Amino acid sequence: MRSLLASLLLLSGCATWTSSQPKAAASNTSQTGGRTAAPTQQRSDIQAIADLEDRRSLGDGRLMQTAITERDPLLRKRAFLALARIQDPNTAGAMTEGLSDPDPGVRGEAAFAIGILGLSWAPLADDVKTRLTNALLEKEDAETDGTVKMAMLEAMGRVATPALVERLTDRLSVAGDVQGRAALSLGVAARTKVPMPARAFAALALLLKKENPIGTRFGGAFALLQTKRDLARPYLLVCAGDEASEIRALCAKGLGDIGTDIDAVTLKRLLDDPDYRVVVEATRSLAKLSNKCKSAACPALGALADLSFRVERLVRGDSAGGGQPLLALAQQGLPATGKAVLQSLRTQLVAAKTAPDQKIKRDAGNLDCRLAAALDRISGTLTEVMSCGHGLVDEPRRLQLGLQALAAATKDAKSPIDPVTVTAEIGSFVFHTDGRVKLAAVELLGELKGPAAQEKVRSQLLATDAVLAAAAAASSAKLGDKTQIPQIRQLAQKALTQVDIAPTIAEALSVLDAKDAIGDLEAWLKSPNATIRQSAAEALTRLKGTPVLAERVEKPMEGTRVQYAPQNAKLVVTTEKGEFEISLYVEDAALTSANLFNLARKGFFRGLTFHRVVPDFVAQGGDPRGDGNGGPGYTIRCEINHKPYGRGVVGMALSGKDTGGSQFFVTAAPQPHLDGRYTAFGEVTKGQEVVDALLEGDQITEVRAMP
Repeated sequence: MRSLLASLLLLSGCATWTSSQPKAAASNTSQTGGRTAAPTQQRSDIQAIADLEDRRSLGDGRLMQTAITERDPLLRKRAFLALARIQDPNTAGAMTEGLSDPDPGVRGEAAFAIGILGLSWAPLADDVKTRLTNALLEKEDAETDGTVKMAMLEAMGRVATPALVERLTDRLSVAGDVQGRAALSLGVAARTKVPMPARAFAALALLLKKENPIGTRFGGAFALLQTKRDLARPYLLVCAGDEASEIRALCAKGLGDIGTDIDAVTLKRLLDDPDYRVVVEATRSLAKLSNKCKSAACPALGALADLSFRVERLVRGDSAGGGQPLLALAQQGLPATGKAVLQSLRTQLVAAKTAPDQKIKRDAGNLDCRLAAALDRISGTLTEVMSCGHGLVDEPRRLQLGLQALAAATKDAKSPIDPVTVTAEIGSFVFHTDGRVKLAAVELLGELKGPAAQEKVRSQLLATDAVLAAAAAASSAKLGDKTQIPQIRQLAQKALTQVDIAPTIAEALSVLDAKDAIGDLEAWLKSPNATIRQSAAEALTRLKGTPVLAERVEKPMEGTRVQYAPQNAKLVVTTEKGEFEISLYVEDAALTSANLFNLARKGFFRGLTFHRVVPDFVAQGGDPRGDGNGGPGYTIRCEINHKPYGRGVVGMALSGKDTGGSQFFVTAAPQPHLDGRYTAFGEVTKGQEVVDALLEGDQITEVRAMP
């Protein structure tokens, strides 16, 4: 049987060489622009394209001309990849013209470019989407090359217009890999809220038959999950029994959104699944269903009592099978009727205090605080986290979890939060010595009401920590504190050099209707950073009441070139739970691979943590702040490529386009919705079981760059 990773590689469309580094030609000569080009000339031309990509430049139209008229198909393909990564809607015409290229590899790359443009961080205008839609509909229908057709189907899901969704639905009846690709694309489109035709559900159900290849079944399950419509429920119940664990996990996840009380029986059965990821999704869905229960006799809550077995596994040293489901439950949270379940699990975790292994004790302590925070979310007070963790979790981490839980509680339908009491209780934490606590306190205050909250937030607008000051700006905006507009405008100057805070500052100014800041934000439109420009455009659109577009701005050429990683480069990540090895995609993501490789050589990651772990999704680390807001002090551009996000793929965390730095994540399962959005730059080749065992707060001892 074909593996799921192999199926995803096939369904991802055309797999091509996409390096930003010069690479020798496959033959001694090639025809280039009417002349015979030696390999040296070809490498020079490729480097010229890469230079334009680095600068986010179209070269006064030369890049588009290369993509359309250059005789060498290798150069045309490389030019289309550059156009994809630049994501300029003005290149849509060249992309659609590329669908008629005589070379199938170039047509596939043009289709890929159209899909990436469809995923643009800046929303596309309707006329651009219409142009892309019409071209895909026309060319896909006539395309005879199977690989190119797959690339076009992939692009359809990313452009995601109603007409393209209809075509994808038609393709569900085409036998073979086309079905699976069409289904994956429908799932991606469904995430953008484009309605799926009712006729698609029966067609997707047929893809779930056990005799179909795993890739086809996965595509059907993924699409059904993303619809979040009741029509999918009976089919999700069926595929929850699929022989492939990653499909069972998808279907269990979908039942959390559209399931009913009686589905707790199916989900309870999955709590005994041999794959921890299935258990995680069943746990999360049961928690969601428990919030829908209207009486104390809740089948979902009764099923969750079976998680006591997972505590036993944790105490025996199984961080994945024992810890991940408990973390998923704590992160999801339970209603007030679920207090007994959370308290019981905490009581059982006490047994870990006598475990001989210090790692087991730390895992139990961290999970105890996670469960304590879930209880505080129910009560609306900082109580349980104050003494949680079996003495192994420091005060800043406990307070951070508790404050974040209270912030989540303010969004609950029946919020237990008393704003006056909580403001008085947590107000002093904005002056805590630990930055994580300050940030969590400021963010919570923004969800509360009243002059006392405003006063506490104002004190942090002058913080030397730009991330904290930006959070204070966001909270001031939520509290409607217009008196702080001048101070927030001063922060807008910092945002021009600290990209990560730009979206927060721009949104704060727009929420406060700061008309005086229009000139400040208009200056942002000239920034060479795409995230700064787009943040400004969105804020200005709101402030002016008319659409403002963020035009592309070319970046200056760097004075020195990046030292690329060697062809066989690897990273060996050592943690308290063991090592895992990452093989870098040095050709498909040359700049990103080199960045992580060079940071590792400098010892940058030593002592950092995996600050974010979302069971059955990602484990994320590499932040020197430890709260998800830090980086190396600079940003790098994205290098979107053809590598799909299968299990164990390593990607670059972002806060917007071209904002990569040092934070990376490793996937626990295939994540098709990440494809084409975040730079994939490596994959775990050894030690995936170590990644599976990672929980929040696990420390990175070191990352070794090899060779």
